[in-house]
Amino acid sequence: MTATEGTTGRPPERATETPPASAPDGAPPRATSRRRRIILRLVQAVIVTATVYFLAAYLVRSWGSIESFDWEFNVGWLAASGAVFLVFYFAQAWFWWLLLRGCGAVSPFWPAASVWGKSILARYVPGNVFMFVGRAWMSHAKGLSVERVTAAMVYEQALGMCAALLSMAVLFPFWEYRPGLTALSLLAIPVLVALMHPRVFGPLAGRALRLLHRPPLEVTLGFGAVLGILCLFTVDWLIAGTGAWLLARAVTGLGVDALPLVIVANALAYVAGMVAFFIPSGLGVREAVLTASLSKELPGGVALTWALLLRVWVTVVELVFVGLVVGIDVLVRRRNEA
Repeated sequence: MTATEGTTGRPPERATETPPASAPDGAPPRATSRRRRIILRLVQAVIVTATVYFLAAYLVRSWGSIESFDWEFNVGWLAASGAVFLVFYFAQAWFWWLLLRGCGAVSPFWPAASVWGKSILARYVPGNVFMFVGRAWMSHAKGLSVERVTAAMVYEQALGMCAALLSMAVLFPFWEYRPGLTALSLLAIPVLVALMHPRVFGPLAGRALRLLHRPPLEVTLGFGAVLGILCLFTVDWLIAGTGAWLLARAVTGLGVDALPLVIVANALAYVAGMVAFFIPSGLGVREAVLTASLSKELPGGVALTWALLLRVWVTVVELVFVGLVVGIDVLVRRRNEA
């Protein structure tokens, strides 16, 4: 994998913060920024509280259908779901390692996977920014360039979102065939691929970073490398959706004919959670999307219960994954030091 260096070659500029026009005369910029952060945290707390309330209220209203549903508990399907999700997370860590190498931040696999694993746990902290800050800080502590790590993170988020949309576009006809919508979903495939071309993605990423008061990308990846990793990300979203379906199979007996639906719903829930970035880990947003998507296959209350179980189950698998990569990284490091 090769990286094309940026043409500017200038050092990253530090963002400057100016007080908003509506700030009172004489108000210190830091105090104004602090008030804005407090207001943002309060808004986030209100949104999360309201989301939890509405989900709980929906569960209470649907309790009759939940109680009367013929629930199952198949250990084999559950174990298969956990194994598939572990494959998904190990693949994500591998993609991160590939992106680091492509951006010129060369690192052994296990330290990179350990940093990636520990950083994803910060998604549950309000604001989601701690995941990126933490990963940049831990990577810098291992001798990697912050600018190149940042470029890898930008590519990771863009490729993850694009791959989720691609998996939805590919499987949408198998979910619900409508000639007009099917044509649009198929037309979206080349458009999404074109958006990741360096001549398109570079300027788009630069504008987005300027809005965030961040310097432009120091490196851009060649289109061949981007296309290869995009295909890997797309396959990994199919794997993640299969893990979600296996959980549904384990507890509800959902048939294999619903597999495309669950894969599309899982990818759509991820995209919705990314759009609602101000909510920690898309809490409530993803569950609402999953519930609505499966309402034709399962009673609403049952679908919501499965979506909540999926949240808990994925968190458990994440913790197991992080424990594994951190433990292996420590063992490998001790062996090399011996």
